[in-house]
Amino acid sequence: MKTPILLALALGTITLPISSNANDNLAQTRAQLKKWVETRQIISSEKADWITEEAILADTELLLKAELVRLNKTLEDVNASATAADEDRSELAAKKETLQAASAVVDGSIGALETELKSILPTLPEPLVEKIKPLIRRLPDDPNNTKMSLGERVQNIVGILSQADKFNTTITQTSESREIEDGKLVEVRTLYWGLGQAYYVDASGEYAGIGYPTEKGWEWPRIEGAGLEIKRLLDVYEGTEEIQFINVPARIK
Repeated sequence: MKTPILLALALGTITLPISSNANDNLAQTRAQLKKWVETRQIISSEKADWITEEAILADTELLLKAELVRLNKTLEDVNASATAADEDRSELAAKKETLQAASAVVDGSIGALETELKSILPTLPEPLVEKIKPLIRRLPDDPNNTKMSLGERVQNIVGILSQADKFNTTITQTSESREIEDGKLVEVRTLYWGLGQAYYVDASGEYAGIGYPTEKGWEWPRIEGAGLEIKRLLDVYEGTEEIQFINVPARIK
């Protein structure tokens, strides 16, 4: 009976180590399987994240390309504007030089022009002088010592000459008091024929004559027997007489 018992104990002793190894292998396998599953999950998650990031990167690339195109276009426009600005700057610089040269010429001669203009003022008709008195008052007393700018002085001269030219190309009628013999004043109508000559006559036609400029001012000699013709001339101008040829005296210098 001892032999079966010993055999059974021996088999039991051999069986126990085999069961312990199997459990260890199973635990190891489970652990490896768990790690494999976790690795697959990580890979899947990383792949999903990469797909999302890839789409974002693709959109970002498109946006950056569009922005690059816009910036290049802006740079081209800026370069074009800079080129145009350089051309304008060069043109303005050339004009400035031209104006400065012209200003230098005018600045060197404007004093003489003002002095000459003052010298001819007595030869201008009184109605014109009255009209340009504000401009005459602005002529500097001393052209070499004035605070007026060059532009103001040029504008003043141009204004006087423009009004004189306008007066010279038109016929102007005025009512004036004319001094005759013994200091007597007579009310007359005067017809200025530009800057060179004028005719005057009183209401009765008795006192009449011509006027013309001299260096000391206008002279108004009386012409006997010319009153009716000069009166008719002024009446035609006013429209109270029909248009007709009229013989009137003239002075040719």
